[in-house]
Amino acid sequence: MANDEYSLFHDTRHSSFVIAFLLLSGRTLFGHDEKVSASEVRVESHEIVWKVDVGLAGLEKALKLPAAAAQLSERQLQLLKPQIANYLSSEVSVEINGRVAVAEIGELEPVYEPFLLSGEPYIARVRQLFLFRSQEEARRLRLGIRLFSELTAEHRALVHVRWGGQERQFVRVGPSTLDLSYDGLHPDVWRIAGEFLSWGARHIFIGYDHIAFLLALLLAARRVREMVLIVTSFTVAHSLTLLLSALDLIRLPPALTESLIAASIVYVSVENYFLKDGRHRWLLTFAFGLVHGLGFSSVLRERLADVSGVVLPVLSFNLGVEAGQLVILMVAFPLILALCRAADERSREIRQRRLLWIGSAPILLLGLGWLVERVFGIGFMPL
Repeated sequence: MANDEYSLFHDTRHSSFVIAFLLLSGRTLFGHDEKVSASEVRVESHEIVWKVDVGLAGLEKALKLPAAAAQLSERQLQLLKPQIANYLSSEVSVEINGRVAVAEIGELEPVYEPFLLSGEPYIARVRQLFLFRSQEEARRLRLGIRLFSELTAEHRALVHVRWGGQERQFVRVGPSTLDLSYDGLHPDVWRIAGEFLSWGARHIFIGYDHIAFLLALLLAARRVREMVLIVTSFTVAHSLTLLLSALDLIRLPPALTESLIAASIVYVSVENYFLKDGRHRWLLTFAFGLVHGLGFSSVLRERLADVSGVVLPVLSFNLGVEAGQLVILMVAFPLILALCRAADERSREIRQRRLLWIGSAPILLLGLGWLVERVFGIGFMPL
């Protein structure tokens, strides 16, 4: 369980939280609304106002609601208010100066988003207000966040704190606590580098779409040289757009980026059935790698809201991604070579072709599922 104390010494860019908050727009970014939430915590002298913004599709799973998120009307939402409010109040907690504060449940309001293709609005999220009071002035806070912990251990909570004219943004993963004090310590450089390195490695291991894309490419690599070219071009491409996006020099809508990533998986998987010569495939890999880099950056921007500076976090995050990618490569490619091993060249080519066709089939199905899910804003994929 994460438990770190932070200072609210210095102002940070309000726009960075806006970027992170916009990551909630539509379910297409992460595929499952139970994996991300946004909160705004405003600390007054004797009270804390906490607004929790969560995806309705995630609530549908957690509460087993009868209506699909895309079909729920505002009238139906009104009837579900007590159930939703009780669930959310059990998932967050506040301690003020070491004492547990009781939540007073406020308003619950719907947040509309347009469908990607039709533009028609639907209730994508809800915003619940909680009020916590204290008889003494708040100097130390402990925020407890357990949102959707019964559904996933990878929930990302984006928390924006306003306290005494200062603002800070934080990201918490899984059930966690966030300790805050107005005059605490600043995060040190080595801790920041270590956190972003770990976050980058973790993201590639849970980024099933990136893994599927990489595996689809590796299946068609006949020699070590082809594999090195493919991996290098993918690395250079996604590192480039990762850095440019982190510096705010390039950006695509998250829904479009995630849909393009799914489309890249579909394209490469289909091409595997017709590919005759993969020696120049690194060029295609580079093009698609640019898109995947934007996918990495959308997650990275959440974490950048938590620190000052860009270069060290970006480099550390990218190094973590590469380390995770290298582990996958060291496991997958030797296995592919072993499965294709044969006594003569002809037999080896036959085995490789069979493995390419058989292995591309499930990857193609995954890509198609993600593409439909992300384009139409519906959720049915298990990953």
